[in-house]
Amino acid sequence: MRRWQQAVVVYGLLLLVSIVLMRFQVLAPSALGSATAPLSRVATVAADNVRGSLASVAEGRRTKEEVQALTRKTQELRQQNELLTVELTRLRQLTQITSTQAPNAVGIAQVVDVAPSPLLARLKLNKGSVNGLRVHMPVTVAAGLVGQVIEVSARQSTVIALVDPQSSVGVTLSGGRGGRGLAVGSPPNRLKAEFSLGVPVKVGDVLVSSSLGGVYPVGIRVGTVEKILPVGPNDVTRSVIVKPAVDVGGLTDVTVLGAL
Repeated sequence: MRRWQQAVVVYGLLLLVSIVLMRFQVLAPSALGSATAPLSRVATVAADNVRGSLASVAEGRRTKEEVQALTRKTQELRQQNELLTVELTRLRQLTQITSTQAPNAVGIAQVVDVAPSPLLARLKLNKGSVNGLRVHMPVTVAAGLVGQVIEVSARQSTVIALVDPQSSVGVTLSGGRGGRGLAVGSPPNRLKAEFSLGVPVKVGDVLVSSSLGGVYPVGIRVGTVEKILPVGPNDVTRSVIVKPAVDVGGLTDVTVLGAL
């Protein structure tokens, strides 16, 4: 082999060895840093995302707690507003009654029970003797007369309504037209009033309380004449059916007046 051919072979071998060594050469720190930089950035972004997610969860939890607290506060305020509305309604009722029916109102009581019997009309009130209630005290609402107190305990009382068969109330025609009569309860929800034949009573007339019996104040609305019954040849009075001014079955609050 010629000398120049030997030189080419040696040069080729050396080149091959150099390539192999460069293939397995350890990367320089700068090269290694460049290679790992994307991984570092990914890790940093991932950590930031995790921190952000945890912060969002914590913020969401705080927000939920605040919403729940505000909801509870809103419900409390709504309940207080409802109570104030009820008290305002009662105060207006009391003011109206004292200005139009009688000035000696004792106070307002709640109806806590109604007699289940269709033949009786009795109401149970949540106030009694400790609240100043006494037997024979009239009971009324803005629409008209309800009845009177017949039983009293320390913290409750019983009212007999006008439509109870054991109830009676003196009545007269409204508007100062006179004609005194007596109305008694006629179950289940009417009254029957008796007038002398000379009283010009007719259907649609409004009847108010009179001084007859000495229990009720004068001039409180009792009801409206609904029907006039036929007069017999031997009758000395005229009977009429009266629709009461107050439906006792729907009462929630009543005003108790001082006894006469």
